[in-house]
Amino acid sequence: MKIGIVSLMNINALSELFPDENSKEVLKLNARNLVATAVHTLIKSLVSEGHFVRVFTLSKNNFYLKGKGIELYGIEFYDGYPIKYLWGDFIDSKRIRRQLKNNISDLDVIHAHWTYTFAFASKFYTTQIPVFCTVRDWATYIWKIESTKNKITWSFRCILNELVLNNKKVNFIANSPYTAARIEKKYGIKVPIIPNPINQSFLRYDKTTIPENLEIICISSSNDKRKNVRTLLLAFQQLLIKYPHAHLSLIGEPFTKESESMQLWEKEGMLKKVSLVGLVNHSELQKYLDKARVFVSPSLEETFGNTLLESMARKIPIVAGISSGAIPYVLQHGELGYLCDVSNPNNIYKTIEYVYLNPEKVEKITEVAFDVLNSKYLDKKITEKHIELYKSVLDNRK
Repeated sequence: MKIGIVSLMNINALSELFPDENSKEVLKLNARNLVATAVHTLIKSLVSEGHFVRVFTLSKNNFYLKGKGIELYGIEFYDGYPIKYLWGDFIDSKRIRRQLKNNISDLDVIHAHWTYTFAFASKFYTTQIPVFCTVRDWATYIWKIESTKNKITWSFRCILNELVLNNKKVNFIANSPYTAARIEKKYGIKVPIIPNPINQSFLRYDKTTIPENLEIICISSSNDKRKNVRTLLLAFQQLLIKYPHAHLSLIGEPFTKESESMQLWEKEGMLKKVSLVGLVNHSELQKYLDKARVFVSPSLEETFGNTLLESMARKIPIVAGISSGAIPYVLQHGELGYLCDVSNPNNIYKTIEYVYLNPEKVEKITEVAFDVLNSKYLDKKITEKHIELYKSVLDNRK
């Protein structure tokens, strides 16, 4: 099949599909520090299964690259202050739409991800080609818990979200039952569920040795109220009183010494025995996970949670929220990890302590989680589900 993928992404994650040095340099110069692991994994899996993929994404400059089985259009994003925080997404969407208009006539389907800029651009072509959209977060929830400053940007995104989700010609996909239930309740439509994938190469098949140290890891793409990292830090400071040898690594773009919020937390004494790792590439992430005794996801809400799959793949026990959107679904309501009230620092602390003190019980759960991962979430299986859905919609249009 010939598939158009329209999504935000870190284009560097696709570098293996463009082996020549000139292409790699273009990717490096134009990459944005974004995380879209599920999208990257799907693209690479589609190409490896013999499908042709044409990618449309926002980048620092306009460019075009061609590789074996893939083409990539980088579209310069609007960066004018303060407009970019207001209707900048609409300007970006118009630029994407212009590029789609000239480059989709030979495609079988278009698949947009998230319900904002890229999906809004794609919805104008539903009469020409089947358009799919994977709903990867819930806009109104994010708006509700965002800071007053960020609410302004998210108000415009909520408008885009409504314009997309109210378009009956778009074929929507949910990445979890949690997301599907929200779509059905608000918009009255039932949508298929296709979970996020993980690349099989990320899985650790050898027998692991449990680290002796109480090494904790948290991976987060942002530092907002929804991701709730501050509550984890409060829990960790409690943990240090009893286990002074414990250590926490925070991985993700916000967690650097240059960050103003991290400097503030440092002054508040919140970063004792905490390493600010910052953003790391996906292969390097394995090294951090393999050193960890516990992975903690303090998020108050997730529509899926790829970091859960990554931890399961490296056989790391997981502590996460019992009411955090799709997280209980991914962890099979406690069968594949340890659920607690992540809004309560003491609950997080006690759950981490339980995992640390019960290695034999924990090892059994991580092995079960690894087996489930193998059976449900490998990239090849998830790619097959997408192809089946694309073909079924195409058949119904004939």
